[in-house]
Amino acid sequence: MNELDFVTVGDGTRIAYRVDGDAGRPVLMLSNSIATTLRMWDMQVDELSKHFRVLRYDFRGHGGSGVPAGAYSLDRLGRDVIELLDALGIERVHFLGLSLGGFVGQWLGIHAPERIERLILS
Repeated sequence: MNELDFVTVGDGTRIAYRVDGDAGRPVLMLSNSIATTLRMWDMQVDELSKHFRVLRYDFRGHGGSGVPAGAYSLDRLGRDVIELLDALGIERVHFLGLSLGGFVGQWLGIHAPERIERLILS
């Protein structure tokens, strides 16, 4: 696996992410379950990147992301996604969320629907 890249969000937390696939393809953002890392998608990325540019990230407190003190609210997790997309210059994504990632997807659907092309929740 290639090294991770990082974006620092508004509260100073570093969010780890990885992008696979060609730049010209639509972006599919994968948001994993609690207590896992972006590596949980490793087995799917090769196939998905045939059709999409795949963006994966680690929630704050998980994997390569920072571990700030305090509560991790759903609002903050959702804003982490928006700030990551803004930093990468990505306007809209197909968003696939599993478990906690699904809750973040629902937050995005309510608070930032203009950023979502398709929403897949599991």
